[in-house]
Amino acid sequence: MFNRFPINFDYDGKHYRGEIKPLQGGLQNRIPTTFQVFLNNAYCGLMKRRGDDWETDSPKCAVMVNVIGNRIYDWYE
Repeated sequence: MFNRFPINFDYDGKHYRGEIKPLQGGLQNRIPTTFQVFLNNAYCGLMKRRGDDWETDSPKCAVMVNVIGNRIYDWYE
């Protein structure tokens, strides 16, 4: 459940490839709630799930927060 997994998506005409690292700290419906995001070989910040919403501590991925969050959620389905 806390193993890293790949992420790939296109956003605003650019392709992003990276890795998501789930962090131990909380579960919601048996899914981790906090993740480290690495995109295109760079650390992009933390993503947290609050209810049905996603938030990030990083301006780098703030505009993509829902896209990244949806990919994370899809991984656990």
